Amino acid sequence: MTLEAAVVVPILVCLFTFVLFFFRVMQVQLCVQDALEDTGRTLSVYAAVNDSQEEKYAVLAKSMFIAKAREDDNIRKFVTGNVFGITFSESSFEGNDICLRVHYQMKFPVSLLGKKSFWLSQQTIYRKWTGWKDELGIQDGDRWVYIAEQGTVYHKTSGCTYLNLSIQSVEDVQIAEYRNESGEKYHKCELCADKINKFGRVYITNYGNKYHTDLNCSGIKRTIEMIRLSDVEGKGACSKCWKE
Repeated sequence: MTLEAAVVVPILVCLFTFVLFFFRVMQVQLCVQDALEDTGRTLSVYAAVNDSQEEKYAVLAKSMFIAKAREDDNIRKFVTGNVFGITFSESSFEGNDICLRVHYQMKFPVSLLGKKSFWLSQQTIYRKWTGWKDELGIQDGDRWVYIAEQGTVYHKTSGCTYLNLSIQSVEDVQIAEYRNESGEKYHKCELCADKINKFGRVYITNYGNKYHTDLNCSGIKRTIEMIRLSDVEGKGACSKCWKE
């Protein structure tokens, strides 16, 4: 009986250890999956307003994932290399899909058949929020665009120079000598044409073609709104940012 106990007890201890470790594996997988799901959702929204290359998505995915998973005790204790040991080498960001695929090693609490660790893989797939395409590749036009309150065109990005105005003050008697960045002359703004010009100065922008007598004129201020392209009515595409 002593001999049998000496053989059976270690086996039972190892068995219970691996059963308990199995639940630890599930905890690590749940944490990794939660971080992957959060990262995928964030990148999907990011794609709606930013046209980025695959390399930039890879860097963002890694940094977002680390920020969400680095505080988990199970990953820190049982994953080789902590969160920095989790690789994204097989992830893909081409086309309309964001495929996040990770690989990592988990450490056994005891050696099993000479092995002290094993590899795990997990993945999640999200679609970029860039609108719909049919089988012919034709978009429904439902991407995000930017419009100004008094603007007559819609813009591809919020960073378009037509939206980010550079305002300068000049003497009104010299306005005929000034030209904007496109070489156009400046004409009187219809919105503030009746304002009294007390100081003999007017306001112009680098890309606008109007001069203003009132700095608070709605034609020179930019209240920018982000809407779907399908909701735009009566406006054309910006000749600058849609060609870049």
